[in-house]
Amino acid sequence: MPTLDLSCDDLVVADPAYVAERLGSDTLWREWWPDLNLTPSERRGLEGVRWSVTGAAIGTAEWWLEPVRDGVVVHWYLRVDPRRPVRGRALDRLRERYVAAYRERMWRFKDEAEAGRAAGEHRPGSDPAIVSGEDTAPGRPRSTRPTGSRTTSPGS
Repeated sequence: MPTLDLSCDDLVVADPAYVAERLGSDTLWREWWPDLNLTPSERRGLEGVRWSVTGAAIGTAEWWLEPVRDGVVVHWYLRVDPRRPVRGRALDRLRERYVAAYRERMWRFKDEAEAGRAAGEHRPGSDPAIVSGEDTAPGRPRSTRPTGSRTTSPGS
């Protein structure tokens, strides 16, 4: 198992094809992760990209794009071992650094991709989003699971 096994999930209310094109760009990855060398190992079009990772860390990275309602959930995975051994607090700081960098860049991307859409409104030019619970059968409880983004890491 890699020393760092990170994943984050974020809903981007934008055209899935646009999200796939932008997040699949090699230049975007070089800009977002200058200390990592990412080589595409599998380009999956609207479903995302998988990379082999070298540089400051060695392993794999992935965008998995899941169309949901009038947008797409971006599932991000980084499974790597730092080139130099890292333990304890230094490993925690490295994990936090990668997640914080991802969040900052992803939320900036969301702002760009969702520009002109008020919170809670469906994406312009799309069918209205399904309202949570409308597709629930009568008598069945509606889900109370929160929506949006989450971050998971070992030990959380």
